Amino acid sequence: MAALVATPLFCTGLVQAADGVSPQGITFTAEQAYPEGIAWHPVQKVFFVSSVRTGVIGKVTPQGVYTPFIQDDKLVASAGLYLDTKRNLLWTAIGDLGASTRSSPATAYKLAALAAYDATTGERRAYHDLSSLVEGGHFANDLTVDAAGHVYVTDSFSPVIYRVDAKGQASVFAKSDWFKGEGFNLNGIVAHPDGYLLVAKYNSGEIFRISTSNGADIQRVELPEAVKGADGMLLRDNGQLIVVQNAGNDQVVELVSKDGWKSATLQPARKTAYSFPTTVAQAGKDIYVMNSRLDTLLTKDAAKVSEYLLQKY
Repeated sequence: MAALVATPLFCTGLVQAADGVSPQGITFTAEQAYPEGIAWHPVQKVFFVSSVRTGVIGKVTPQGVYTPFIQDDKLVASAGLYLDTKRNLLWTAIGDLGASTRSSPATAYKLAALAAYDATTGERRAYHDLSSLVEGGHFANDLTVDAAGHVYVTDSFSPVIYRVDAKGQASVFAKSDWFKGEGFNLNGIVAHPDGYLLVAKYNSGEIFRISTSNGADIQRVELPEAVKGADGMLLRDNGQLIVVQNAGNDQVVELVSKDGWKSATLQPARKTAYSFPTTVAQAGKDIYVMNSRLDTLLTKDAAKVSEYLLQKY
C-alpha cells in the first residue's frame, strides 16, 4: 500500500475565460453539454466527457479543446463513463433526468441503460436496456468494470445494482432495502481488485462493500461521519478512495482504509472552484475533478452555462 501523501488544496480563484490550461486545471467549452462523467485515455491522451443535456460523448485535449466524438440516438443522456483499456471499450451509463434535448415521457426518470463503444472509432459495440429488469423509476448513474470484464451499474431511483457479464448477459446483481431512500440513492461505484465493489449512496452518505462473487454479501463501511452528496469515486490505490461530493458540499474528500474497507477514516475535505463537481479521473500522475455545474441545468430559472473545468487535484 502506498503511503498517503499530503497534497495542496485546490486553487479556488477565478477561472480564466478562454479555453486552455490554468493553474486550476483545464477549462473547456461545450455548448450546454453538462458533462457528468469523465474518463482518461492514456494512449490518445484525451479525456472522454459525457453529457446530461445532449447525450453526446466528446473528447477534451489537455489544452482544453473539445470535439464531439459519439453522437448516437441511444444516448438520451450520458452519465458515468468507464474506459476498459484492456478491451478498448468506452462504457457509458444512460438515463434521463428530464433535462435532455432528447427527453420524452417514455424515458424521463424511467431509463436505465448501458452502452459500449469502440474507444478508437466510436462505433457502438453493445447496448443493454436495463429498465425492464426491475419495476420502478430509473436512472443509470455510474458504472465500473472488474478484471473479468463484468460491468456493474448503479440505479439512483431503484434499489439495485445491475451487472452485464463478459458474455453480455444482463441481470440484477444486488438488491437491498439499504439502497432505498428519497431522491437520489446509489451513485458512485468502483471495483476493488480484491473482489468487491465500493458503492456510495448519495443522499445518506453511506459507503457499501459488496462482494463481486455474491451480490447478497453487502456490508456498510464504518465511517466517522456520513459522506453526503457522494457522487463519482476513484480508487487511487487499494486503501485510498477519492470521493467527489456535491448536494451543496462542492468538495472532494479522501477516505483511507487499513482493514480491507470494513472501515475508513476521512481526510480533510477540499472545496472545488465551481458548483456541482460530479466525478474524478486520473491522467498519468495527475488527478482531475469535473466541475459539471449541473445545478444550473436542473434549476429551472438558472442561467445555463457552456464552460466547464477539469480541476487539477
